This record gives sequence, structure tokens and C-alpha cells, in this order.
Amino acid sequence: MNKKFFGFLAVLAVVGGADAATNRSSMYSSINMQNSDGDTIRINRSASSSESYSDYGRSYRAPRANRSGAYDGIDTSYRYQRAERPQSQRVQEEPVMVSKDVYTKGKTYKKSMKRKYFIANPFYQPLKGQFGSVTTGEYLEGKYKFANTAGAIDRKLDEWSIKEDLSFGLTDRIAVQGMAKYNSDKLVWKDVDTGGEDVYKSKDLNLYGIGLQGRIVDTPDWISTISGYYEHQKHGIDYFIADIKAGYKVATSTIYGLLRGWAINMDGDAYGDYMQDTSTWAMLVYGNSKDTLWMGEAGLGVWTVLAEDWTLNVEGLYGAYDWHNQFSIKGAFGWQPNDYFALNLYAKTSLYDSANGKRKDLHWGNLPITATEYANNVTEMELSKYKEWSVGLQVMFQF
Repeated sequence: MNKKFFGFLAVLAVVGGADAATNRSSMYSSINMQNSDGDTIRINRSASSSESYSDYGRSYRAPRANRSGAYDGIDTSYRYQRAERPQSQRVQEEPVMVSKDVYTKGKTYKKSMKRKYFIANPFYQPLKGQFGSVTTGEYLEGKYKFANTAGAIDRKLDEWSIKEDLSFGLTDRIAVQGMAKYNSDKLVWKDVDTGGEDVYKSKDLNLYGIGLQGRIVDTPDWISTISGYYEHQKHGIDYFIADIKAGYKVATSTIYGLLRGWAINMDGDAYGDYMQDTSTWAMLVYGNSKDTLWMGEAGLGVWTVLAEDWTLNVEGLYGAYDWHNQFSIKGAFGWQPNDYFALNLYAKTSLYDSANGKRKDLHWGNLPITATEYANNVTEMELSKYKEWSVGLQVMFQF
């Protein structure tokens, strides 16, 4: 980290001395170390932007410390799961038939357009023996400010990712899906007063998983799907995800509601936003000594056919992401010229986040991390200006 930033940390050491105490169970990475007194400290460095992780945050997990209480090195692995929202592309709306009258020389002809199985439908799911492929390229930005009387840091995460969801219809009502995601991330902590920056970069095939999706209701008026997934972050974090949607069909539209939940195995670690260089580290802790993180979302949406080849999807979501809550809105335009290929352009932004005004502990020190330094170098920071948004393009096929 740059010297200007460590000048800021030196001030924090004085200002935050009264708070140092022995808060040994809280750390922002994922660490399990033992000091000379036999006390065990676990640290899980994880950063949440929300996906959610949106804040499904980036999660960092460090190696277990040796019995001397020092680490041999820091594992820079992380996950960013805006938690990772599950791509349950299930079941469709009843295919839409559009017709129009054509008048020629006094005669009336009826021209019927072909019925189309819209891949961008949020209830889409491949039928028996068919494959569905959704390749998503996305840019996500998450930022906030954390500060106390000693100074302030602007934190910003830029993430580019590509994710593949490949599904296969076992029957007309049940499909199996596999997924994999590659991330390229850049995390920046900028000293508001000096302009000095610390940068942490990472590129990784970060997430893969498998799931089942089922269409439990599909009538002329109603449609409903339920899905379950297991996802594994490369460096040891496991996600168990459940998703249910139900919609009412009106003309060429579907009005629907959804519920989605995550159980994330943290193995007793703390987690938060982590920064390091070759010799120093710092972490803003979101949560301490967690065995399981529970997150959930509830939302309302509408999907509609605008024209023969064009669709629109608007969705509002309220999410509870462990340490903060968020309300966001998402919109998507779809273009599907035939039965086999579609493009879907979407954007999403947070409108409210309860992270603003929350107070979290900042820990810092020199590598390797030790129990004593972790416990003593701590001060409280207040968060503000929390914001996150994303834009993406989905390329869809069914075959």
C-alpha cells in the first residue's frame, strides 16, 4: 500500500486505540489462527458489493494460520457474488401468436405470424431433449465511502464478468442446468485527503455449479417454477440457492412475483472488504465468526411482448444481504428474430441501501498477520454514499 495511506492508518492507530480492546473474533478475511495463549481467531476476508453481493460481495478467504499465530501468506482468492444471483431461466409464457389483416384489391387476407417460444421470458425452460444456452457479459460498479475523524477512504469495485448457463430438458417440465463464471476485478481504496490509492486486482474462473429447475404450473392463465442450485466458489465458499416464481398471464404479458434465498457456508469465518500489497494488509469487516450467511430477495416484475421480435422485462427487488438491505430495479430489452437465437440487453441499479450510516471495524497491519496485531490495530468507520449498478448483454440460444 502507498505510504500516504499508511500515514492515514498511523493516525487511525492513535484515534482508534481506545477501541482496540480484544475484539479477536472479528476479522475481514478468512483466517483461523492461534496465539500463544491458545485463543483461536478466524478471519474471512470477503467483500460484498451487494450482488450483493448485489452485495453478494466479494469474499476473500485466507489460509489457516500455523500454530505460531502467523500466516505463511495470504490467499488472494475471493468470490463476488452480487451474490450471485441464480439465472433461473425457466419456463415460458404461452407462445404468442400475432395476426393482422392485409387488404389487397378489395379482398381481405389473414396473415398469421409464427408462434414463438421466447427465450428471454423469465419463465423460460428448454423442453424435453432440448438445450438452452445463456451467455452473459456484465460490467458492475460498486462503491461507498468509509470515514472517521482521522480521515476518509473512497472505495470502488469495478468488475467485468462472463457467465455461461447451459440447461437441458430432462422432460417438458424438468431441466438440469450447469453454470460457470469468470471474473476480472479491480478494487481501489482512495484517500480522500491525499489522493493516494491502493489497488487490488484479480482474475479468476471464480464460480461453477449445477441445479434443477421445474415448471410446476402452466395453464392458460397461470405459470410457476421452482429451482434449486448448488454453486461453489473456487477457493472454498459454498452456496445453496432456492428460487420460486409465479406469474399471471394477461394478453401478451406476464405479471409475476419471485422469492429467492441463499445459504452460504462460511465455516465460522468473518468476512468483509480486503486490501493488501506485498507487506501490509487492511480489512473493513462486515460480519464476524459466521458459520452460515442467510440472504434473501423478494420482487415483482412484468414481462411483455412489445412486437413480433421485441420483448421488455421490468423487475423491482428488495434484498436482505446479511449486514445490509437494498432495493433495486432492473430493466431488459430483448430481441429474438427466430426460434433459436435472442439478445437481451439489461441494466440494474440500487435505489436504496441500508449500508449508509452503518459503522464497521477497520483492521490493519503488516504481513504475516498475527493475532496480537489484528486485535490491537482496529478502529470504527462509518459508511456512506453506498451505490451499485450494472449493465450486461445476454446471448441466448436454444437447440
